[in-house]
Amino acid sequence: MPDLIFPELLARFGSPAPCACGKVHHLATQEILFGDEALARSAERLAARHGGAPAIWALSDENTEQAAGARWKAGLRGARITSRILPAEPKPVPTLELVGTLAQEVRRLRPDLVVSIGSGVLSDLGKHVSHEAGVPNWCVATAPSVDAFTSATAAIRVQGYHQALPTRTSDVVVCDLEVLARAPRLLFLSGLGDLLAKFFARLDWSVSRIITGERCCDVIADLALASARKALEAGRTWAADPTGAARALTDAVLVSGLAMQAYGNSRPAASAEHVIAHFWEMSGAVGAEPLDLHGILVAAAARLVLPGYQAFYRQLTRLEVDPEARLAAHDRAPHWSETLEPGLRPFQAKIAGELGGRAVDRAELSQRLSRALAEREAIARLAEPLLVEVEEAVRLLDGLEFPYSLDALRLAAPLRLLPVRNVPLLRNRYTTFDLARELGHERLLVDAIAENAG
Repeated sequence: MPDLIFPELLARFGSPAPCACGKVHHLATQEILFGDEALARSAERLAARHGGAPAIWALSDENTEQAAGARWKAGLRGARITSRILPAEPKPVPTLELVGTLAQEVRRLRPDLVVSIGSGVLSDLGKHVSHEAGVPNWCVATAPSVDAFTSATAAIRVQGYHQALPTRTSDVVVCDLEVLARAPRLLFLSGLGDLLAKFFARLDWSVSRIITGERCCDVIADLALASARKALEAGRTWAADPTGAARALTDAVLVSGLAMQAYGNSRPAASAEHVIAHFWEMSGAVGAEPLDLHGILVAAAARLVLPGYQAFYRQLTRLEVDPEARLAAHDRAPHWSETLEPGLRPFQAKIAGELGGRAVDRAELSQRLSRALAEREAIARLAEPLLVEVEEAVRLLDGLEFPYSLDALRLAAPLRLLPVRNVPLLRNRYTTFDLARELGHERLLVDAIAENAG
C-alpha cells in the first residue's frame, strides 16, 4: 500500500516514540485490515488473536447489518456471537444513557470482544461501551464518512450536549473496500466534507503556535493535511471509480483519527468550523434530518466561515491596532455571563467549563498582542495558500452537488450565526476568531461571514 498514508502513522507511532515537536506520541490501535477481502481476512485475524471460539458481542443497526454485519458474522466459524441490532429509523442517538444500557448487557454476557459494525454513531457507541464494560473492541467500517474508527474519543450526548469523551480505541479496524465503495453517496460526501476542516485546523494550529506558544506537531499536522488533499482529489473520480475514491477517502479518515489519537486531542483535525457544527448538532438546529450528518455540517460551517477568514487575513497587515486600548478594553470587559446571548443560555454550564481553562490575564494578552503585531505579515503569508485550497475544495464539492447550503439543511434562522458570533466562548481552543477578537477586529471577520451566509 505504498500510496496510502495511514501505514506511515502506524509505523511511526505503533510504540511510544519521541517526536521533533517535543511530545511522545503513541497509537493504541494495533492493526488496520484494509483493502479487498478485508472482511474475510478479519475472520483469520480474529481466530489468531482471540482463539478459535471467541465470545463476541456485536453492535450494528439495520442498515449496517445489511451492509456488512450479516456477512461478517457468517464468516466467523466457531465464534459465539450475541447480536444487538438497533433500528435504522429513527437513527440511533449516542446518548450516555444508551451507552449505559448496552454496557450493562456486555457486563452480564462477559464476551471476549465488542465489535461495532458501522460508522460514526455505531463506532462511537461500540468504543464507549467497550470502555465502560472493560472489554476490548474492534470496528468493522461500513462507510468512509467519519474519522471515529481510529480516534481515542467518542462523540456522546451528555445531558443533551455533544461531548468528545475519552474512550477505549479499537484494537483492530476492518476496512473492506467492496463494502465501503457501496456506501450511500451521502455518507461518501459527508466524509469528503469533514476534510475541509483539516485546512482550517492546520492554519489555526500554526497561528496559535505563533501567538500563544501552543505546541504544534508539524509531522502529524502535515500527514493529516496530505491525506485530505489526496482524498479530495480522488473525489473527482467518484462516479467513474467509486472503489478508488473510497480507498483514498478511507485512508484520509483513518489518518485523521490516528492523528488525533497520536497527539492526544482533536487539534490536528478540527478547529472553529467544528465548534460551529457541534453547536448546530447539540442545539437541534438542522431541520433536514437526512442531512444531519457530522461531515455535512462541518463542510457547511467551513464554507460559511471561509469568507470571514479571507477578509480578515487579507487585511491583517493593514489593520490598526492600539495595544494600550486593547489592554484597557480587557480591563473593563464585563464577565462573559453578563453579555451572554439569550440563545446560549441553555449551554451556560458547558461554556463555563470551556472558559475555565482559558482565562487570559493582562500580561499574557500584552504578550499576545506584541507577537501578533510582530508576526502578522508571516501569519498572512501562512494563511493565503491554505485558504486558496479551501476555496478550491469548496468548488470541487459544489461540482459534486454537495448539500451544504444553510437553506438545504433547513437550519433554524436564529441558530445559523449564533455559534459564529461566539466561537471563543464555545471551545477552549485558540483560533482565528480569538486572534481577531484580541486585535479588536472581530466584526471584520463576523460581518464578512454574515454577508455571505445566504
